[in-house]
Amino acid sequence: MDFSITITTCNRADSLRSGLDALALQTYPLEKVEIIVADNGSTDHTKDVADSFAGRFPNFRYIYDARPGQMVGWHRALPVAAGEVTCFIDDDVRPAPGWLSALAACYRDPRVGLATGPIRLAYDADPPDWIASMILGEPGRQTLPFLGGLDCGPSPRDIPGNFVWGTNFSVRRSVLVEVGGFHPCAMPWDLIRFYADGEIHVGRTAEQRGHLIVYHPQAAVEHHIPTARLTLDAVTRKFTTTGCARSYQTLRASGQTYPAPSADEIRAIARRYFRDPDTAPPALVEAVEIGLDQGMSQHRAAFINDPFFRDWVMRNNYLDLDAAYVHPDLSSRGDAKASDWRSGT
Repeated sequence: MDFSITITTCNRADSLRSGLDALALQTYPLEKVEIIVADNGSTDHTKDVADSFAGRFPNFRYIYDARPGQMVGWHRALPVAAGEVTCFIDDDVRPAPGWLSALAACYRDPRVGLATGPIRLAYDADPPDWIASMILGEPGRQTLPFLGGLDCGPSPRDIPGNFVWGTNFSVRRSVLVEVGGFHPCAMPWDLIRFYADGEIHVGRTAEQRGHLIVYHPQAAVEHHIPTARLTLDAVTRKFTTTGCARSYQTLRASGQTYPAPSADEIRAIARRYFRDPDTAPPALVEAVEIGLDQGMSQHRAAFINDPFFRDWVMRNNYLDLDAAYVHPDLSSRGDAKASDWRSGT
């Protein structure tokens, strides 16, 4: 098997259907591809959608685990994945027909550990004008971290490891195991303090260990952006996750509690997410600052006050989900009704 593609999903059955339709149009031979739907506790008709696609792919698997967090689906899929290269995408992603063929071209070089391609944003409605102030760089070297947009130009090239994002993520299975798997990622909103640096850990660690990280312009995906994610409240929620991830990285690096960041320090971090922070709308800048402050404060407080949470943050790896998911608040949720932060609501 050449590729294992895992789609993590929860209560977004119609979006999952569209993603699977896109995968069925790949130009790469599907008999060399494995599709894994990792259901993170859906109560809608996700299972019915998965079942309807079982006959459309030569190699198809559905797995279910209601424990909260996108990492659950990733790490449930990893032991059963048969592909040399493992791809992880969200259910709101639509890969271009040539996506897998372009990735295959990248991995012909045995030095390549991770590969990605353009992430193009498909908005339900015209985005607000303030989005432009959050686009960093120029075409060919451009990112929109807030929504995960990525454009590294018209030619294949090496890129930093932290530019391989979960919307368009592929890695050699052996490299993923070598770096200890993923760190925690998307969580229901009421458990957002358990959020961490997810797939970014994989790319950075693989790069540090000498693996090449590459971008191919034909390995493109389209990322669906609902209107609910284009509000100032959604900005605050997104940057709350960023604050949690920054706190997580800081605590793991030092092994101990860091001083609470000042307002000036929060402001300095927020400015990095704007093309020109001095001309960005003040309400937008404030939304980013509030989110960063909330995320870092909540995460830091949990680390100080909750010994189970400290164990969660400082784990060597999270591959053994039963060993990792011992915090009482991370017990299995049969209903999975809590909103994921990515919904924007």
